[in-house]
Amino acid sequence: MRNGQLGIGFLGLGSRGALFGTRTFLPLSGGALVAACDLNPAKIESAKVFFPDYTRTYTDIDAFLADPELDVVLVATPDFAHADCAVKVLAAKKHLYLEKPMAQTIEDCDRIIKAWNGSDTVFMVGLELRYCTLMRDTKKLIEAGEIGRIITGTVIDNVSVGGDYYYHGPRRKKEYIKSLILEKGTHSLDLANWLIDSSPVKVYCSGGLDVFGGNESNDKHCADCDERNTCPYAKLSDPNEDPKRKAFRGFFDGCVYAQECDVPDNSIVLIDYENGARLSYMECHFTPEYTREFMFIGTKGKLTAFFDNEQNFKIMVWKRHEKEPVYYYPERVDDEGHGGGDVGIVSEFFRLIQEGKPGMYGIRGARDSAAIAIAAAESEVTGMPVNIPLVEYPPESHN
Repeated sequence: MRNGQLGIGFLGLGSRGALFGTRTFLPLSGGALVAACDLNPAKIESAKVFFPDYTRTYTDIDAFLADPELDVVLVATPDFAHADCAVKVLAAKKHLYLEKPMAQTIEDCDRIIKAWNGSDTVFMVGLELRYCTLMRDTKKLIEAGEIGRIITGTVIDNVSVGGDYYYHGPRRKKEYIKSLILEKGTHSLDLANWLIDSSPVKVYCSGGLDVFGGNESNDKHCADCDERNTCPYAKLSDPNEDPKRKAFRGFFDGCVYAQECDVPDNSIVLIDYENGARLSYMECHFTPEYTREFMFIGTKGKLTAFFDNEQNFKIMVWKRHEKEPVYYYPERVDDEGHGGGDVGIVSEFFRLIQEGKPGMYGIRGARDSAAIAIAAAESEVTGMPVNIPLVEYPPESHN
């Protein structure tokens, strides 16, 4: 601790680590940022502008975790490093907030769960959409039995920004992110698991790379492309931007039609659950809109829920044998962080720490959502269904 406050540390200083860390995570902690760590010294230098003067910086994780004032760690490294970093943080007995996805293999998810045993810490994964007003209200309606037991459902991720965000840089390669279902879809899959209230047991996936990728050189960049003024996906740098800020957020302008793009830009996943429910999930990265759509049919009726970043939230409940549906409009939150989700989950994380309630909160959903995406990536390649092994959770874990 520092002066009686929780000592906060950031591990991974990309845009999520430094920006979310300093704008949301740190202010809600009631603590002080005592340490920050990244393997890349340039990232540290770029992020220092956000840190108090007393913040110590490290390029070695072991030295970082040995900092005597460190109590809580936000892990926001690239996805492939999540598992090893999480295990080290828990072994050091620090409270852990791990950005999603939990890990890139089911075995690593389970390794993290085992590492928590004996740590006496609060451990959460950053699946903040459970805390937005739309999903909170949806969960209440389902728990109240408005549509009965869920039998089947469909979830759709319409991602209009796929060509703006993902295919310009390393996330266009499977070796870096495994799949966009894992990188992006775990939010919606976690919500589906939570609402269905069961764990997935079998997954089948079909997908393709139908818009992005192609025959362009891997060395082709928007900045020197002859079509940069006409290509709708051209990503051009602001010449007036501070070079340090540019380095901090990471600027990638590789051609979205490059040969090395191998991550599917559209996928359909079929999921069987332990309780007999079935779900279809579609993710598409070239839609005109950026929304999430949920539809569940139960023994008593049907529920739909609509999400967008502008918080035009809407829920419809239509019971069988009734002529008209009922509509609900969840509260808007004056907050740019996922409809109150960022503030909600971080506040809950620190409340549990302050009240001395160690446990793994939401870990079942975090593991299950990652497991669906991991199994879907395998099924997409083999063309065969993939079974997901169930796992026993310690009694201190919570869905």
